Amino acid sequence: MRNSGGPIGLRGEPGVPGPAGQNVKCACGERSAFTVKLSGRLPPPSTPVIFTEVLYNAQRDLKEAMGVFTCRIPGNYYFDTDVELRQCKVKVWLMTNQSQVLEKDLIAKKEYVNISGAVIMLLKKGDKVWLEAEVETEEPKQAEVTIYFSGFLNSSLKLSLM
Repeated sequence: MRNSGGPIGLRGEPGVPGPAGQNVKCACGERSAFTVKLSGRLPPPSTPVIFTEVLYNAQRDLKEAMGVFTCRIPGNYYFDTDVELRQCKVKVWLMTNQSQVLEKDLIAKKEYVNISGAVIMLLKKGDKVWLEAEVETEEPKQAEVTIYFSGFLNSSLKLSLM
């Protein structure tokens, strides 16, 4: 109740303590991340891109020989791709479990141009994610394409009550 102009009274007794909070085990130690790069020729369309350089893949969740990321820790993941091209047309698809999640395409003439895209996805253990790409060019010897692909676990779903 608001003070109606009289003097402020004495402080009351403390209330009854509330119930104890829940203890949550932090999954802070779980990590999953990779960054790979492709310079040179692309595989045929409708197949995963096999990258020529691994920049980071400490947990080995991206199978380098196949170009496919397999989810080991359920949670929210961030994936992004960046493509630099010149003298060609490129289409890039981000795929998960045989479904297309993202498509980007661009035509580059004599100047270098970039396209990029990113998604956040909720993945279950065993889900697979990869890139597919297709390049069209009239001058194969002058066409240049560099693709970067990265992904990391943003937040784990492995929080368990103790």
